[in-house]
Amino acid sequence: MVKFGVMGAGKIAHRFCQAMNGINETLYAIASRDIERAARFVTNYGFAKAYGTYEELLADPEVGCVYVATPHGLHYEHVKLCLEAGKNVLCEKSFTLNHHEAQELFDLARSKELFVMEGLWTRFLPAIQEVKKLVDNGDIGDVIEIDADFCFESGAGADDRLFDPVLGGGALLDVGIYPLTLVNLILGVPDSFDAEVTMGPTGVDITEKITYFYPHATAVMNASIVADLGREAYIYGTKGYIHIPSFWSTEVATVYNKDHKIVREIAVKHLVNGLEYEIFEVIRCIRRKEIESAVCPHEATIEILRQTDAIRASWNFRYPGER
Repeated sequence: MVKFGVMGAGKIAHRFCQAMNGINETLYAIASRDIERAARFVTNYGFAKAYGTYEELLADPEVGCVYVATPHGLHYEHVKLCLEAGKNVLCEKSFTLNHHEAQELFDLARSKELFVMEGLWTRFLPAIQEVKKLVDNGDIGDVIEIDADFCFESGAGADDRLFDPVLGGGALLDVGIYPLTLVNLILGVPDSFDAEVTMGPTGVDITEKITYFYPHATAVMNASIVADLGREAYIYGTKGYIHIPSFWSTEVATVYNKDHKIVREIAVKHLVNGLEYEIFEVIRCIRRKEIESAVCPHEATIEILRQTDAIRASWNFRYPGER
């Protein structure tokens, strides 16, 4: 049995707890700087313990793995605390603000023989894994273009973590990381890129268009936290194409031939809400005493962050707390 501790009590922590309970895994302890919020999690999800500090959570010997559900800008600090306390870690995306921070944490985990993984749940979705198999098998021929967008109007105020540069706010690390991940899964690392951005009044990126160039393919990605400009992906090949609605969380995908006729429909309904698949992987790895997942290896996380680093550098944009 792997007893999970949860660090942070925000929206994504709720979804994680719902997934854990839905697959009957063990939620042991919750920690929040606001002890009343932690207590509500105990009531709602059946935790055995609630702590008002992260240090108390990490001092509990019963905690076998910590899910870090705090804002991006705090991930480096909090994952490091977990590793120094001897805890295995599942950290919500984006793993850190840049690839240097990620590399340091992975090196620390390896030196302590601890498991650590980024919770980039899209990688684990059965529908996405089936899409990758179809592409790799050549079912749509050679991939020549990918269009992937994750744009929404958050409606949040300027004081929300989405718009706070200190907390790693902005569209790129919050939602842009999803189309980047899909494109890397299908086409790999690009040869070059172009990136257009609109910066918001708080100093973070709020809308961007990123184009990746490959020898025989192009990928166009849009991300926004202020405009609802679409949330779907198309993978175009020489023999057909695949449409994936809500690709970052999808249960379905449709394969078409060159004549726009459906040749296959992929449908894999989530057991709970989709986060369960990354949880299965974490538990499997820990039980086997593995320190790295083959589905979301350390290098995959580092490579995506290298790319977001390069994109931000082209905008002359750095987060205040970057290391």
